[in-house]
Amino acid sequence: MVGAQEYPGAITSGRSSMFLIRVGFWVGLAVLLLPTDERQQARLYGTAVATVERVTTFCDRNAQACAAGAELWALFVKKAEFGARMAIDLASSSGRKEEEEEAPPRTQPASVKSRPELKPAPPARGTLTPADLTPAWRGADQRPVQRAGL
Repeated sequence: MVGAQEYPGAITSGRSSMFLIRVGFWVGLAVLLLPTDERQQARLYGTAVATVERVTTFCDRNAQACAAGAELWALFVKKAEFGARMAIDLASSSGRKEEEEEAPPRTQPASVKSRPELKPAPPARGTLTPADLTPAWRGADQRPVQRAGL
């Protein structure tokens, strides 16, 4: 496989330069929105410091909310790990059910072993009736009409 460094106009080169252009745009916009007056700059700085202080001490002030959030986060991580593991298993097994083949046979109680085992009938291959399988009405024949005298 040929690397993208050999071709200056390759797709990955364009993506990184576009990323830099976007970052430059947003940083420039943020700089333009900053105040120029020293009094407004001091007030903005004080507000930013107070906001960071309130965010960092949130759990000190609201221990119950942080505990509930930690529980929810742990549950989310557990579900995400399960989903990722299941996706990896499905991708690696190509959809085959290897777990059923490798599972040890189940032992049945003596009362169940004495009765003959009834196997369920195989499921029908479809739910369409023969009437459903007939082609739909297609209308009249669309051949051009030949007129006499023309």
